[in-house]
Amino acid sequence: MAMGAGLVVLLFLGVWLGAFVYWIVALVEVIRIPDQQFRAAGTEKAMWIIVVALLQIVGALVWLFAKRSDVLAAAGRIPAPAPGWYPEPGGGLRWWNGTGWTDDRHTPPPIGNPPLS
Repeated sequence: MAMGAGLVVLLFLGVWLGAFVYWIVALVEVIRIPDQQFRAAGTEKAMWIIVVALLQIVGALVWLFAKRSDVLAAAGRIPAPAPGWYPEPGGGLRWWNGTGWTDDRHTPPPIGNPPLS
């Protein structure tokens, strides 16, 4: 009976050690992947660092099954530019909403002295 209990304890320690090592490996992996790669996959790196760090093995498993393959597949893809005003050919600015160009345009006033009245 004592031999069986010892094996159960060893098995439990082995599973615990394996889970701990996997958690550390997953956390290091998330930290080492560039921010742009997360954005290209439609998620944020900081969120995944927090999830894996705070939820430990559960967070590492969520990372593994929920987003890891998407983020790794996004290697080399460039995420869309952030929303904002961008220069247009021919002068002026046009608004990019993060997914497409809008019809909003801005033409800055000419540089120089104001006209005399």
